[in-house]
Amino acid sequence: MRRRDFLKSAGCVLFLPALESFGQEQSAPAEADVKRLFCVSMGYGFFTDVLPQTDGADYTFSDHMEPLKKHRDHFTLYSKMKFGGNHHNDHKCYVGNTTTNSDSLDQIVADHIGHLTRVRNVATFTGHAHHHIVASWRNRLPIMPIQSTRVLFETLFAKTDKKTQQRLLAHKKSVLDSSLKEAKALMARVSGRDRKRLEEYFAALRESEKELNKSIEWLSKPIPPDVEFPVTPSFENGFLANDVDKKRFLDNPRQIQRGIAFDMIYKAFKFDITRVVNFYMVGLDNDHHITTHNVPKSEDARKSLTKYDSSFYSLLSDFYEKLASTKVESGGTLMDETVTVATGNNSVSQKRGPHNGSEIPVFVAGGQFTNHGGHVIRKGQTTCDIYLSILQKFGIKRDRFGNSRKTIEL
Repeated sequence: MRRRDFLKSAGCVLFLPALESFGQEQSAPAEADVKRLFCVSMGYGFFTDVLPQTDGADYTFSDHMEPLKKHRDHFTLYSKMKFGGNHHNDHKCYVGNTTTNSDSLDQIVADHIGHLTRVRNVATFTGHAHHHIVASWRNRLPIMPIQSTRVLFETLFAKTDKKTQQRLLAHKKSVLDSSLKEAKALMARVSGRDRKRLEEYFAALRESEKELNKSIEWLSKPIPPDVEFPVTPSFENGFLANDVDKKRFLDNPRQIQRGIAFDMIYKAFKFDITRVVNFYMVGLDNDHHITTHNVPKSEDARKSLTKYDSSFYSLLSDFYEKLASTKVESGGTLMDETVTVATGNNSVSQKRGPHNGSEIPVFVAGGQFTNHGGHVIRKGQTTCDIYLSILQKFGIKRDRFGNSRKTIEL
């Protein structure tokens, strides 16, 4: 091959990454009862010593779970599971691991239903630290999350200039058509091995073409309604009733930021702007991480950690309330059609210390699942069984997810 031909083919390859963010055109999947997925995870994990220790439908709520009591019938608590989390891969709870899974739970669902909305999926992050910020993975590569509530708002709700969008998309289509033409011209002049590689490039280019066409199609759809930037949310929590606790755990600027993000995610679901969100968060303040390390030796640290966890349950409760009170076209509620999964890839206990991969809890809400209202102890079982079962609820046919061993009745 001449050097000029090689450069053309290289140019074709280099063009591909610029198109990864567009919506996806694909055949419509079978309609499932559940239509949305919200994955939320706590980087430092939950304090498991204070979670309910008895299972069944009549389990007793611990005091710090008080905000969730009124939503008991909407969720199931699974507990005492293993995944293998630690301080360094606590952000991989929804991917299993990148050796056996190329995509995280949210990305697999987005591949299935992401083309149905203007925004394929959203990955976002908030926390006091700037490490371990990636929780969503696609093709074994991390998806950089949105870290600003303002950018999150603009991504979901900002109005776009249609003429500018049309011009930019037309330019991308022109470049893509040219790349396809050049790649086809090369096919007759390369070796058998190179031809196989070019066929892989063709497949990638065709996928990009589908995604580009979907973006062009979305330009003709009605513009989403105007949405005002969320106001500071208020949280009801009898466990954090005194003024000191309210100020530290509920009126904390980071808690407010989290609440604003939760509200935007709810509105994105309500207006059908996206149907898949992955929200990863770490410490509420600088003391949160230190507190997890002091749990084995300090009663004060253990009490404090229940309050950190309770502030998170306040967020979940507020989100559940909004889903449960929003009617949808099917006659049910947004809660009925949305699966919310809340967990962490590690946990904290007095015996095992911080960042351990044992006794992990998973809260699964929505979808009108059979076990709701109860507590299911799955001692030593993998959390990936739950994720595999959720995928099948979306009509996604898979035999395994990470180290899953079987599907379970949700």
